[in-house]
Amino acid sequence: MSKNNSVHQLEAIGASALASFFVNFSSSQQQIEQSLLMLEMSPQDDELIQELQQGVELIQQSLKDVGLEKIEPLTVSLNGLLQQIKLKNLTFESMLSDLILVAIDDIKIIMEKMIDAEDRCVIVTRMPRICESIDAISTADELSRNAVIKDALLLLDPSMEIIETNISHNDSLVNLFSKETPDVEELAAYGVEESDDFIFFRALSEPLETRANYWSGRVHRMLRLALKMNDHAGRPVNPNQLAAAIYMHDAGMALLPLEVINCEDELTEGQRVQIQQHPIVGYELMRYMKTWREASFIVLQHHEQVDGCGYPYGLSDNDICDGAKILAIVDAVDARTHERVHATLLKRPLLRAAIELGQNEGTQFSEKWVTVFKAVFQELRKLKT
Repeated sequence: MSKNNSVHQLEAIGASALASFFVNFSSSQQQIEQSLLMLEMSPQDDELIQELQQGVELIQQSLKDVGLEKIEPLTVSLNGLLQQIKLKNLTFESMLSDLILVAIDDIKIIMEKMIDAEDRCVIVTRMPRICESIDAISTADELSRNAVIKDALLLLDPSMEIIETNISHNDSLVNLFSKETPDVEELAAYGVEESDDFIFFRALSEPLETRANYWSGRVHRMLRLALKMNDHAGRPVNPNQLAAAIYMHDAGMALLPLEVINCEDELTEGQRVQIQQHPIVGYELMRYMKTWREASFIVLQHHEQVDGCGYPYGLSDNDICDGAKILAIVDAVDARTHERVHATLLKRPLLRAAIELGQNEGTQFSEKWVTVFKAVFQELRKLKT
């Protein structure tokens, strides 16, 4: 789709119709997201499948209303897939949920790119192959079905590919969630200055990560996302203090017994109390270092919730510092995207994380910082589509 064609088409649509489209789209997208999450718990619920179909049909009709038939085939393929699930010819599973989430999100990005007068949109050029791949899911045998679904997902979002060479590696989703140690130049771009203390915090965090089964590289992933969010918001938190807190936030956790850290069963009350004390331990390790007072409070408060239901002190929104609100989000995102069943860097767990954060904004997480996270995520996704 050329830049001139996109601009001409949008001019023909008109601002009022576009505004109406996005209102209707957001409503339908929210309905689809909620239905998918509920359907994973009740995969045989015909009413939920019907709600999904209605949501996709509303988006399809909205595309027709604004004359964007080029995108419509994707909704047709999605509805065909849902119909096969409804007829019990296809079993609903998590990967299908991921596929629908990604596809709906891509439709929104296509529209946003057109509004921004982008000169090309890779998704549109892949549209015939994407639709063919989705259509093939219903006819695939059980042994090959997962591979077909994965192919469709990768066509929608080839996350593991290197994006255009003229885009900095630091701006890609893959590099944002890299476990490699960020270099001095990368940190300086976010306002972080190297110091002896900072080098010490980083050196201390690396062996601590070996204490847990799934911690490898997490501190660097969290650091990049936290700094990106802070940068997007205009750096309201001192980048040095935020970075130090990221490196030290789970120092107290790493000092717990291994059977508590790596416990996969339900925690005992005593183990739960031990875990809820770990922010205090991290705070105590930093509190006497006067230069890092702000960082110590970020560590202390990073498990507090804006509704007052967090720990260790049950602080509420206005009593929690911004750095701790950022850290709470990046901690949750990393846990969601790097748990055992999500060992890859596909976008789909990130979409799930964004949805789940949205469901808990204003209760567990700060509404302001959830909005910032979503904006950063969408900004980075646009670079890849």
